[in-house]
Amino acid sequence: MILIDTNVISEPWKPAPAATVVAWLDAQAIETLFISAISVAELRFGIASMPTGRRQTILRNRLEDEVLPHFVERILPFTLSTSRFYSDLMAGARVSGKAIGMADGLIAATAAERGLVVATRDTSPFKAAGLNVINPWIDQNFD
Repeated sequence: MILIDTNVISEPWKPAPAATVVAWLDAQAIETLFISAISVAELRFGIASMPTGRRQTILRNRLEDEVLPHFVERILPFTLSTSRFYSDLMAGARVSGKAIGMADGLIAATAAERGLVVATRDTSPFKAAGLNVINPWIDQNFD
C-alpha cells in the first residue's frame, strides 16, 4: 500500500510530465494507492493561487472531477491519533538534526500511522521520518 505525495499526483498534469512517473502510476493497482487530505489541501491551494484563467480551470477540473472521485474511499485524514505520530517523528527528526517541513511531516505521520510506503520525488523528509519511500522519477521497480 502506497501513499502518493502531492508531487506525484500533480506530475501527470504538467505539459511535459516525466515519462517514468506516468509509467509508474499506470503500473500500479489503483486500490493500492492512497492520498492524504493534506495533499488535497496543497493541490487546492496551488490551483486557487494561480492566475484566473483556462489553465486554472483545467487543473481544478482534473483534481475535482477526475482525481478525487477515484480516491474517494482512499483519501486519508489527519486525525487526533495521527497527531501522536506527527509529534514523535518530528521530534525524532529534530533530535537527529534532520529538517522536515510541516506539510511533509503531516503526510509522513499519515503514512506512518497506517504503515504505508510514500511515493514522492522529495524523499529526504520521509526518509528522515523513518519511512520507506519510492521515487517514481528514478525507481524502475513497477511492483
